[in-house]
Amino acid sequence: MSEYTTISLRKEFVADVEEYIEEEPFGSVKEFVKHVVVREMESDDEIGEAEAKQIARKLRELGYME
Repeated sequence: MSEYTTISLRKEFVADVEEYIEEEPFGSVKEFVKHVVVREMESDDEIGEAEAKQIARKLRELGYME
C-alpha cells in the first residue's frame, strides 16, 4: 500500500495553475505538478546553485514561497 503526504500551495498559485491547464490534458493541479516534477527529475539539464537561488528568489517575490 502506498503512503502519501500533503504539500501545501498558496490558493492563488493553485488558481493560476488551474487557469494555465484549462486547455491541457491534465485532470487536476496534482496531475500537472506530478508531471512537471517527474519531467524535471528525468531531465539531463541541471541548474546551478546560482540559478536555483534566482528561481527561489523570484518565487518568494511572487508570494509562492516563504
